[in-house]
Amino acid sequence: MEEKESTYIKRLFGWDTLRGQLYWTLLISSVIPLVLVGLLTVYSIYNILYNKIEKGIEQNLQRVRGGVEETLGNLYDVSQQMSYQGFVGQDLKLLQTSEDTYEKSQLTTAIQHNMGILNASNPTIGLVLYYDMTTGEMLYNNYITRGSHPDFDSLPKLSIKSDHTYNGPHLTLYKYNDTSVFSIVRSAGGTTDPRNPMLIYAETNVKVIKNILNKEQYGMNVSHLLMDNDGIILYSDKPDLTPIGSRYDANSMDHYYYHEEIGSQGWRLGVFIEKGEYQKEIRDWFVRYSFIVVLGLLISIWSAFRTWKVVIAPLHRIRKGISSFISQEPNDFFQKTGLREFDFLIDNFKDMQYKIQDLIEEVAKEASEKQDIEMEKLMAQINPHFLYNTLNTAQWLARLKGQHEIDRFLSLFTKVLKYNLAKDGTIVTLKDEIDSLNDYVELQRIRYDFEFDVRYDIPEPFLATPLPRFILQPIVENALYHGMMDEKGIIEVSVQELNHTLLLKVTDNGNGISPEKIKELLESDTRKNNLSGLGIGLNYVKRTLSSFTGGSSELAIDSEIGKGTVVSIHLPIDKGGNLL
Repeated sequence: MEEKESTYIKRLFGWDTLRGQLYWTLLISSVIPLVLVGLLTVYSIYNILYNKIEKGIEQNLQRVRGGVEETLGNLYDVSQQMSYQGFVGQDLKLLQTSEDTYEKSQLTTAIQHNMGILNASNPTIGLVLYYDMTTGEMLYNNYITRGSHPDFDSLPKLSIKSDHTYNGPHLTLYKYNDTSVFSIVRSAGGTTDPRNPMLIYAETNVKVIKNILNKEQYGMNVSHLLMDNDGIILYSDKPDLTPIGSRYDANSMDHYYYHEEIGSQGWRLGVFIEKGEYQKEIRDWFVRYSFIVVLGLLISIWSAFRTWKVVIAPLHRIRKGISSFISQEPNDFFQKTGLREFDFLIDNFKDMQYKIQDLIEEVAKEASEKQDIEMEKLMAQINPHFLYNTLNTAQWLARLKGQHEIDRFLSLFTKVLKYNLAKDGTIVTLKDEIDSLNDYVELQRIRYDFEFDVRYDIPEPFLATPLPRFILQPIVENALYHGMMDEKGIIEVSVQELNHTLLLKVTDNGNGISPEKIKELLESDTRKNNLSGLGIGLNYVKRTLSSFTGGSSELAIDSEIGKGTVVSIHLPIDKGGNLL
């Protein structure tokens, strides 16, 4: 019992054949090292990539925090120069206390000039202005503002100090732009004069936030959060997940990794990434590693297949070749392998095979020639001259008795018979075929008591076209017998060139033929389906055409009951119009 189970297992895995052992040996020797190295590599690379991503995000987040702090510092420096202690604010303070008209004019010009210098020397600064809370008037603004009474209290407070307030990202006050900016608001007099009605407002230009909170620097799809020191969200890339104005809730971020930095002014900057996006690089590495594994397996399989092809396949082909030769089936198994040992064996066997095939062909040829001789003997027993002499005698007797119609009938019949039984070649011209067909039609007009008309549409150049003898008559005979026994009809014989083929068509307007009858006509060549004339079936015509054109011709029948029948013959022609 154990021996049977062992044999079954060997057969199941192919160990009982040389080919199976080669396959498994190559696969095992290739896969095991690949798997062991792969497991060690997976563990090491996973840790490396995880730490790389973690550190990369933290470093980028630190750079973003530094960018925000630097931007807020620039805002503070600009506002400091606009305060009464700065070079712009000093002129403003003198202007507010001066009573001399000329001096006021000079101070106003100086303030406007210094505001331009201040803005030009700080490329990250955008709109700057003074706001007089007493009059509600904006003064010395370098850009056109949105509205005339800004509501500074409604701006999101990022950080509030004793003498100034940083505002988180909000819509710029510049009239012709819709981007977000950072801004600072402070009293021109500072903490020494909190009742001073003059406020200073400065905001960043429209590109600062876009440049600082840029997702591309992380190399993955991240989202930023900017919060005040109480955790109130002032800015969010995903307001549907983290709404602006709400408090940050870590419990709602289960599907995200979150990292945070705290600014020197107390505000908080966070970045969160979907866990799937976070692990994208690790997944990409796994995909590449899987590709290497698959590639290694494919190389192993190819190596096994190559070994099988070099060693086992030649033996397998020789075995199949011998089996096919014994069963006398065609085969191409005896092909060169490139190995001298196998090629020597194959060459000798092929020589033996060719000699045996030559002997078989010689025997078949002798048998065919013997059959042809027997057929010629049979045909020689039918003496055409005896038939012609008999018909001529009957024709002479009819003429002697004054039976002109019988005389005409026998004359036509003799011509048709001579054409069909002629031994001077099987290939004739289309003109010869049409002439014989005319004799046959005239003979049938005498034979049948109903009227029919045969018309021809054959261009002159086609009359010299060669084709097999006795092709059109069986088709016209079918049209007469199966289509027009009881009514006057028209048969049209036409020839034309169509798509590199010569198209011969015989069309009638008779009763039509059923599909079953068409099949019977094409499959039979006996008198069973042709009870008039010589009784040659359409199958004879089909086989004759196929033999004449090497199988490249086509005979088709299209018929509809009550409307008629069309028999089409397609013969291939070359570019010069000659039959192939």
